[in-house]
Amino acid sequence: MPSVDISVNQLIDIFAEDRDTPPTVSTSLGHVMIEIQGDLQHPQKSIDPALDVDSRFIEHEGNGLVRFGILSYDLETKHVTLFIGNKQRLMGSIVKIEPPLGLLKFDKADGTVSLRDVLKYKIIFKNRPLPIM
Repeated sequence: MPSVDISVNQLIDIFAEDRDTPPTVSTSLGHVMIEIQGDLQHPQKSIDPALDVDSRFIEHEGNGLVRFGILSYDLETKHVTLFIGNKQRLMGSIVKIEPPLGLLKFDKADGTVSLRDVLKYKIIFKNRPLPIM
């Protein structure tokens, strides 16, 4: 079953002024949007690197980043699992977006708008997290 790392550094990329890539998750379906009901709680500061056996905390260009999950999906059944840390998982599904969404970037400096991507699918998580046993 294919999987994709999900990281907080993607949020930093979204808000970066000079980013060239769309703020989405790349899968074999192309870029997809992730919809989660509720908030993700993640640690605000890193721990001692000797204790970070999963390499969840990294430093990138002066920013502390947290890898908060691994996204696993099955294209045949359209079922998705987001493993959050070592204790929780979210079960979701892949849904086709009708009509597809255009991802636009607005440049405030020169007033231009550019199309960055067309999103055809989203991954939606509707239920509460389940414990990993």
